[in-house]
Amino acid sequence: MAKRKENIIIALAGRVNAGKSSLLNLLSGQKDFALVDAQPGTTADTVVARMEIHGLGPVKILDTAGLDEYSELGEKKRKKTYEAVEEADLTLVAIALNNLKAKNFSAEKKVIKRALSYNKQVLIIYNVFSAETSPGRILELEKTINQKLGFKLPSICLNALNSQEQKKLIKFITANFKKESREIDLIPLTDSRGYVLLNIPMDEETPMLRLLRPQDMAVERLLRQYLIPVLFRMDLKKARSGDQDERKRFLDIVKHLKNSPEGLKLIITDSQAMDILDQWTAENIPLTTFSVMMANYMSYGNLILFVKGLEALASIKNYDKIIIMESCNHDRICDDIGTKQIPRLIKEKLGLNLKIDFSFGRVLPENLKQYKLAIHCGGCMADRQKYSRRIIKLEEAGVPVTNYGLFLSWIHNARAAARVVKIFQT
Repeated sequence: MAKRKENIIIALAGRVNAGKSSLLNLLSGQKDFALVDAQPGTTADTVVARMEIHGLGPVKILDTAGLDEYSELGEKKRKKTYEAVEEADLTLVAIALNNLKAKNFSAEKKVIKRALSYNKQVLIIYNVFSAETSPGRILELEKTINQKLGFKLPSICLNALNSQEQKKLIKFITANFKKESREIDLIPLTDSRGYVLLNIPMDEETPMLRLLRPQDMAVERLLRQYLIPVLFRMDLKKARSGDQDERKRFLDIVKHLKNSPEGLKLIITDSQAMDILDQWTAENIPLTTFSVMMANYMSYGNLILFVKGLEALASIKNYDKIIIMESCNHDRICDDIGTKQIPRLIKEKLGLNLKIDFSFGRVLPENLKQYKLAIHCGGCMADRQKYSRRIIKLEEAGVPVTNYGLFLSWIHNARAAARVVKIFQT
């Protein structure tokens, strides 16, 4: 099965000077990767490191700011830390045994509870910075703190400043972290013979010398299964203007592939071309979009969530607030889907004047509850963990969410929305 190689995400959390950055340096094997200093608050924002851990594969490590900086800036840092913990598959909570001023460990309890509430795994790392601490005293402290934390979690004691401890730390992680396997096929085709037509319109926003990630992933997936990807560039301006030569060009390639000995198994199109392809493609030819394909893959097969989100459109009224969301950001020119096409279609097709906010990139708005609907991209440039967190946050706020590809299919023809999800429901 071909799939995008996913990183396991490990977050390092704890109080200031608990040794989080030292743990990052120890894990990565790079002495000066993260700045380490006795001055509290050295880590101002989440630091990212990538490495390979045998038995786990590619790993992304998030070194977060201290949990106990009680200032306006400290509160902002703490939000970033919780965001990292919510995304991470595993959180390592660092506790310095030579700095036990806080007897109730409320900050550690809070971050552990947050991680566990998102069904994430937690391990405790006791940093022993003082060579004078005896083994007996270390065991005593470890037992006492474990009881005060109130969670039965695996723990280990080590000196994060000692590079010789790297193997010990990695062995502890690999022995206790349960790697979750949730495989979702990108394109659920069981055949190993046939053509799949990829309709890829190009405009001013299309990057040079590369395909977009969903297109690239689809090509790799199909080749791995011995299916034959055929890439076709449609001229959307000509198609929408009723140009018969453009229509003939498309229908000729479809007819050729369909009548070939291998046959045409599926058409995958850019979402913005669904108004054309739904009309031009016969009902007996499976059809979907790259955005719907990615939403299904990124949500681990929870496409029904986005289908249900379309139902909210029936109750939306003038001046309601909705949010259009993308996992990444980019320079927006020409007829951008998120900022131009979707708002225009809402006004033209639904006759609604809505208040539309945009959220592009990493940060989510504070008050999600104000929105009647979220329309989200396929999330192709995000980690699955980050994408899942965004969807969970919308669900927690009670905000229905749908997908670019589904919306653009539905807005032109409600039947088309059912058509583009059909291949993922069999």
